[in-house]
Amino acid sequence: MTFSRITKALILSLSILLSFSSCSPQDEDESFENSLVNVKLAATPSTLNALNLDIKEVQLRVLEDENDPNAWLHLNTINTGVHDLTELRNNAIITLVDFEQVPAEFIYNIKLVLGDDNTAVKYGLTYDLQIDDAYENASINIVEKQFQKNKLYELTLELNIDESIDFTTQSEANFQPKTSTMMRRFNLF
Repeated sequence: MTFSRITKALILSLSILLSFSSCSPQDEDESFENSLVNVKLAATPSTLNALNLDIKEVQLRVLEDENDPNAWLHLNTINTGVHDLTELRNNAIITLVDFEQVPAEFIYNIKLVLGDDNTAVKYGLTYDLQIDDAYENASINIVEKQFQKNKLYELTLELNIDESIDFTTQSEANFQPKTSTMMRRFNLF
């Protein structure tokens, strides 16, 4: 009986030792040259019945000259389509970009690109949202941070719903997105 206990203890000890030693020292020093980014969308509480935004894409501006064709980096945006932002209560969010690799360089802005199917519902009436030409169907926020390699950057865009909409007629409203950007940085290695 003691022989089987000793054998079991020895096998268990060897298994544990092998599982801890299976990682090579090379794995511990492993890194990569890019940063990772997550982008999330949140919203403030609102008096509206619904705010439906047609989300097309998220972009980061990586060049100082925003008119340069390569100034905006297009991110792999998940959860595109029409979303009711009034449903984002109790710290709920929509994940727009999930662990995307981006260059470890200076990031000037983040842009939320919107489509044409944007509406607001107030007291049961639906209003088509007209986006001011100055916004070019996008909400742009300043980031102005140097992204570093081996870091995860979590950017949360929070839309202030009630301050973003100006009701003008019985069927239309102007939409001027008022958003703030919160950023958290995490070390990967």
